[in-house]
Amino acid sequence: MDENKVYDEALDEDDLVLTLEMEDGTTEDCIVLAIFPMDDKQYIALTPVEQADSEEGDIYLYGYTEDEEGNPILSDIEDDDEFEAVCDRFDEVCDEEDFEEL
Repeated sequence: MDENKVYDEALDEDDLVLTLEMEDGTTEDCIVLAIFPMDDKQYIALTPVEQADSEEGDIYLYGYTEDEEGNPILSDIEDDDEFEAVCDRFDEVCDEEDFEEL
């Protein structure tokens, strides 16, 4: 999926849902878990709506930007080292959020 646009929908007032258009033409509704910075770039973490309550659901990580109208644009993270660093940063973001909830 290269720089695919995604479209917002409201699942409920607390969740932001984006519909991903996959390479095979199918779509998947995903809940935004986090948008976070790393090395002067923004990244987004998503999970499929049907897996949102599962502790072992899929998590999708993408580069994140917005067009001039504020619509989100996702891009694949193609570099393995960058992807590993983004995974580590997302883990840190999750740990920070868990700590703040306590």
